[in-house]
Amino acid sequence: MLVVKRLRSSCSRTRGDERGVVLVWTALLLVVILGFTAWSVDFWNGKRDGVRLQKAADAAALAGAVFMPENLNGIAFSTAREIATKNGYTNGVNGATVTVVPGQQPNQLKVTINEVMQNHFGSAIGVSTSSVTRTGVAEYQRPVSMGSPINQFGNDPTVSTVSHGSTTYPDFWTNVFGPSSDKSKGDAIQAKICDGADNCSGSNTDYDPNGYFYGIDVQSSGSPLAVQAFDPEFAHVGDNCGDNDNGSNLAGASLLAPNFNPKFAVSDPATRYSPLATSPYCTGDMYYSEGNGVVPWTTYKLRAPDLTPGDPTDNPVICSIEFPGYMGDLAAALQATTPQAGAPDLFVKYFRQWYTLCTVANPTVGTYFLQIETDTKVNGSAAPNGGGANRLALRAGLGGNFQTNAVRIYGAGRIGIYANSPAANTTFYLARVLPGAQGRTLVLSFFDVGDAAQAGALTVLPPTESNQGGAFAGCTYTAPPGNSTGPPWGAFGPTSTGCKITGVSSATYNGQWIQVRIPIPSTYSCNYNDPLGCWLRVNFAFPAAVQDTTTWTAQLTGDPVRLIQ
Repeated sequence: MLVVKRLRSSCSRTRGDERGVVLVWTALLLVVILGFTAWSVDFWNGKRDGVRLQKAADAAALAGAVFMPENLNGIAFSTAREIATKNGYTNGVNGATVTVVPGQQPNQLKVTINEVMQNHFGSAIGVSTSSVTRTGVAEYQRPVSMGSPINQFGNDPTVSTVSHGSTTYPDFWTNVFGPSSDKSKGDAIQAKICDGADNCSGSNTDYDPNGYFYGIDVQSSGSPLAVQAFDPEFAHVGDNCGDNDNGSNLAGASLLAPNFNPKFAVSDPATRYSPLATSPYCTGDMYYSEGNGVVPWTTYKLRAPDLTPGDPTDNPVICSIEFPGYMGDLAAALQATTPQAGAPDLFVKYFRQWYTLCTVANPTVGTYFLQIETDTKVNGSAAPNGGGANRLALRAGLGGNFQTNAVRIYGAGRIGIYANSPAANTTFYLARVLPGAQGRTLVLSFFDVGDAAQAGALTVLPPTESNQGGAFAGCTYTAPPGNSTGPPWGAFGPTSTGCKITGVSSATYNGQWIQVRIPIPSTYSCNYNDPLGCWLRVNFAFPAAVQDTTTWTAQLTGDPVRLIQ
């Protein structure tokens, strides 16, 4: 019995000792469990904050990217930082760091947000803070710039040379029709009458009452911005500026004595008012009989920069000016000493003259838009539903300097032009495609091309400095006749080698849309830093002179603004 009692006593002591060990181990495990619990709480807090950081970085990148690639005055950077702040992350505040830099391509923006967080429980195990970093990269494909790489759009007959060294550069005029015009004559956007043209089913479904928009990139501030038009009004002279086309009496105007009007000096009437088609002053304003005696009334609106440059229709209007059309004796109109009814000034001051449409005393750095339309309210009442083509030129300058590189003007996504060229082989600036377009497809649409005496060829050329070897590959197009009720304009087939379309003539292309698709290679590169860089060109090669009113559009496939990282 004594032995048994001792064994029981020994076992009892052993069990007591084990209970002490268990308590020790339990205490140690509790420390570990609490540590892991603290880490997991802080980890999931970090994950939650990481999601917030990512959303903020993405939002900031998307908001700032729409001001790329120009990023004039750093507005892309400042906008991105502002959006980051609105989402709770201000650089240098509460442990946040916001870094904004350009992406790999000029139209990309990269935003990185880092936040140093205080750990709620981690400090118990010596980890008092942790760092969370998230990055968003966005890119923006702005409406494709068309028609001009400089501060002038269309001809300037008042100078002997321009920045490209040619007295005929760019050998076309800006064109806008009155709404009571046949679309088949060349303006797909402002003419309302179908006349058997493509994209018509009872009415012109291409018609846009907003007209045409021209982007004006202002790259420096401090000097007044002036936007001018050459021959801004519709004044019928005829396509070829005949000496008495519909009673225009242009020949009579050319015989006026120098400085004939006491209120405005014109020293060169014989040259400026020449009725010859070869005159550099011959814009070719042309009345169309479907207007029933009413001529176009043209309105210009200058719109200020805003935060949605991809949609100029909502940019605030800061200036508006209207020009009534005129058809009649031009010699008499030029000698008038009072303005035509509804006109902003004397006729002599803007007929075949550069005329200031709008002046901005203190312009901001950014993109302004000049809107040109012919179907608007005129002085608060219904606009004349005129028929005819108004041809003109545009330019912008700073501080009176109209040979500046600090301003650029271009068609925003579409242009209407009138080419009245004696040259049989002419190359125009077509569209600017930046390196960020790699892997996308450029879609070009040409309406009513080929109004030449004989059939010729149209060739789309890559930028002269690009790495494409002088020609794009893989181009396809829709040959006329297309589908008159709407796109697609027939089946796509390959162009000739080098993105060339042959057999272009009025007989088959009149009133027809053709579409050209150009795959932009993944290796595509060009010199964005050169204002003349990255510009695709279009060559028209015809056996004889070209006299053509036409509409061109350009767009890149895919979302205009998107996250790429």
